[in-house]
Amino acid sequence: MRADGSPLVVRLGERAVEVWPRVSARSLRIRLAVRPGPKVILSYPPQASEASALAFLQANLAWLEKVVAKARPVQASLLDHLRKYPWATLDDRLMEVCLAEGARASLKFTHAEDRVDLTVPSAAPEPGAARALRRFAETGLTLAVERLSRRVGVTVAQVGVRDQTTRWGSCSAAGALSLNWRLVLLPPLLHDHVILHELAHRRHMDHSERFWSQLAAWDPQWKKHDRELTKRWNIIMDLGRA
Repeated sequence: MRADGSPLVVRLGERAVEVWPRVSARSLRIRLAVRPGPKVILSYPPQASEASALAFLQANLAWLEKVVAKARPVQASLLDHLRKYPWATLDDRLMEVCLAEGARASLKFTHAEDRVDLTVPSAAPEPGAARALRRFAETGLTLAVERLSRRVGVTVAQVGVRDQTTRWGSCSAAGALSLNWRLVLLPPLLHDHVILHELAHRRHMDHSERFWSQLAAWDPQWKKHDRELTKRWNIIMDLGRA
């Protein structure tokens, strides 16, 4: 589909909107995602046909029109967010983030002062910041899962740090956790709440009453944390996609 990399153009009422097709090896099904701009991504697995992806797009134009109408007109800036909120969570510690520009992205931890120096490349600061924070998350989220899984007495097969667009995390039946790197932009209590939610799936692979009771035993304020997480969704989930 669109071998030259150009977008499709669809009509949504009186509006012409570009849709960017993308073959994704990690996709299990055909999906539409709307990012600020708005930018519409039509992703599909390699085994799906171009015709089926186009049919999916056509079948969901009414839904797409509603979502595009609510989309933010500009992409949120990760660097602007870090300048306004200069901190990130490393395991159970809130670290001050000190920004600087350089030739390439890098991280330097000063644990005694709970500080991380984040250098972003001057040529491409936004994607450079996202790459650096993802490395930060690969360290911090792995440590947090180890800490919390020991605390609640469950085992985890592996921890993956991903760039999800619609979820904070997931847990497979085999015990593999997949966590959104943006969790490190949440304060420690909310950061841990998401991980405990996924660890509760190690006991109950559903959202049954037993699951919620398990989560409540580990995180007694989970309802409050979940409400706060919802408030932050639109701010945090857009960051690092420029």
